[in-house]
Amino acid sequence: MDNTSALGHPPPQGPRDRRRIVAIALGMVTLTAGWPLIGLALSDREPVRQGTVLWLGPGRESAALRIVGDGWQVRKAESDPDVSYALSLDGVDLVARYVALASRTGARRLWAGLGRVQSVADQDSRLGGPRPVTSSGGASGLTGALARDGRAGTATLWLPPGASYAVEVTVLAKPGAGPRARADASATARSVAFLGGGS
Repeated sequence: MDNTSALGHPPPQGPRDRRRIVAIALGMVTLTAGWPLIGLALSDREPVRQGTVLWLGPGRESAALRIVGDGWQVRKAESDPDVSYALSLDGVDLVARYVALASRTGARRLWAGLGRVQSVADQDSRLGGPRPVTSSGGASGLTGALARDGRAGTATLWLPPGASYAVEVTVLAKPGAGPRARADASATARSVAFLGGGS
């Protein structure tokens, strides 16, 4: 009786065994090379180029937000195209939202409502008094200082005349966020333009 295989020597391999080994090796290579691609597909962040226009709102009642600066990323899990976009850039978070209004509401009342919404996210949030602002796209709005979740920045409310909607943009920077990221976020927040040139 031949005990070779029992002593640890592999039995002779045929073509079928070699194909199986090659298939396993190829499978391992595919999985190893594929992990970065899988990670990319599952990533919550999607890069956005400078100059990209994000549209907020349905059809004719839409506002355009133009991205200023490089390096922005959309947080897909927190975004809903045509309704809201959550973006990040080097420690600065920008959230832009389309808000449908049930009735014609004055800008000052909307500002008070914005303050209440911020306090839901963080009961210690502070929204300063509003001051008039005009966007680079010609839209009129109100802006003020915002502090929330240990971060500081601004809240801006854009409201086209006679429209049944508004656009809210908040910018919050973590302590230590760079001046370039802050400046790009501020410029993006003030890039709002309404479809048809409404201001």
